[in-house]
Amino acid sequence: MQNNEIIKPAKYFSELEKSILLALVEKYKYVLECKKSDARTIALKQRTWQALAHEYNSQPSVSLRDFKQLKKCWENIKARTKKIMAHERREKVKRSVSPLLSTHVLGKEKIASMLPEQLYFLQSPPEEEPEYHPDTVAQGIRS
Repeated sequence: MQNNEIIKPAKYFSELEKSILLALVEKYKYVLECKKSDARTIALKQRTWQALAHEYNSQPSVSLRDFKQLKKCWENIKARTKKIMAHERREKVKRSVSPLLSTHVLGKEKIASMLPEQLYFLQSPPEEEPEYHPDTVAQGIRS
């Protein structure tokens, strides 16, 4: 192999390469996952990614990758994980709500079968109560 020949990296990351990357990201997570975005932090993150890439490439049985490839792989792993977790949360909510919905729908028919009589009485106007007349009440007491 000649000195000027470039080693072409593998197109996809193997599971071993991903596990090595995850271990290194775990090691540097306080810098890499910092939410700050000022110039100093961005420069620190870039230097950290470069150090991570150097450490990654020194591992046996990995394809050589530059820090941009490693960073992109990490971003993809994070995005997929967030998507899976969101889907699982939605499914969990569906499972916890759907028994209530099905019970409610079944109960609705039973309740509706009991309501026609009650609705009939509610629709007719209530009998009018005689108005309160204090004089009449006072007279009734005196008599």
